[in-house]
Amino acid sequence: MLSVVAILGAAAALTVTFGTPLVSCALDGGVVSAGYTISATAASAALVTETLKDSGGNTVTTKSFTLPAGSVTDGGGWTIAGRSKVYDGTFTTSGLPDGEYSLEVCATQPGSQGNPAKNACITEALVVDCVRAFPTACTAAPFGEVVGNNHIRVNAAAQINFKGNFGTEATVTVQGPNFAETATITQNGNSCNYHANWKFTNGEGADLYGNGGPGTYTVFVSGNGKTLTFNVTLTD
Repeated sequence: MLSVVAILGAAAALTVTFGTPLVSCALDGGVVSAGYTISATAASAALVTETLKDSGGNTVTTKSFTLPAGSVTDGGGWTIAGRSKVYDGTFTTSGLPDGEYSLEVCATQPGSQGNPAKNACITEALVVDCVRAFPTACTAAPFGEVVGNNHIRVNAAAQINFKGNFGTEATVTVQGPNFAETATITQNGNSCNYHANWKFTNGEGADLYGNGGPGTYTVFVSGNGKTLTFNVTLTD
């Protein structure tokens, strides 16, 4: 949706225009990237304020900065083509909980030659809905397990499951009697679950294979700054 607000003075104009904002999802919440364009007929300095509010009107984040007067080629803030002066900006933030938000961008230029100050504001509605994108939140304590019996026979095969906020790829190392093997395990879709095959006899297509015989093996998981350790026992 394209939105425009314009304030006209006697001899100058100031407008703020939104493009189409991009709302995406990450494990820690919504990610917003909203581009906007400020257009003016005067290359004087402009105060720009970006404010994001939630549905209750509470300010989530705000930022103000000044566009220097003049052309960018001379150290100013404007791209100048004749009477057209343009600044392209982008508002970005992340980690937003699901909900409805409003983003307001305002620009203000001082008056000159008896004309009043010019002010233009624009507001865009944003919706963050990441529960469906990440239906399994990684807020619970991470855990790991072997499907079925934790005491696995030597020549069997098993799937190691673990869960947590380990990122798109987790590193898994299995260490035990005369055995150490490491594999990279990809996150299962957009969930926080990971599945690693442990094929106890050598074979093709397994993430981890081989073993050192009966005994207790330790599984180490790491990724995204998180770690997890749990044990698996092999019996004859």
